Amino acid sequence: MKPLTEAFGPWNEAAQRKLVEQAVGDSGTSILCQQGADAGWLQVEETRHAVQLKQLFVLAAVRNRGLGTSFLTWMKERAERKRKDLTLEVLSNNPARRLYERLDFKVVTTASDKITMRY
Repeated sequence: MKPLTEAFGPWNEAAQRKLVEQAVGDSGTSILCQQGADAGWLQVEETRHAVQLKQLFVLAAVRNRGLGTSFLTWMKERAERKRKDLTLEVLSNNPARRLYERLDFKVVTTASDKITMRY
């Protein structure tokens, strides 16, 4: 995240560590695995009307191998079965935005540094 967030202000290592520690302790957080090895982590929050992807992090060594696409396709199908919106926020300069757009997520709102998207 550091290369992406530095465009919007100075990096705060302590605050970022705290954010990750809180997220990893949340019941909606899971470890992504690929071929039996940890490949990243994600955090999902579900309400009565929506499923929100709060965090999705794939290790650099396993990016661009279909893991994110597979997970998001599964999440889209799950949200459709439950008749809920699937939403996420992405930093405006994050290359993952192209993945979300390719998977038919649409921009709902934009702020100075974040874009909210919905499927």
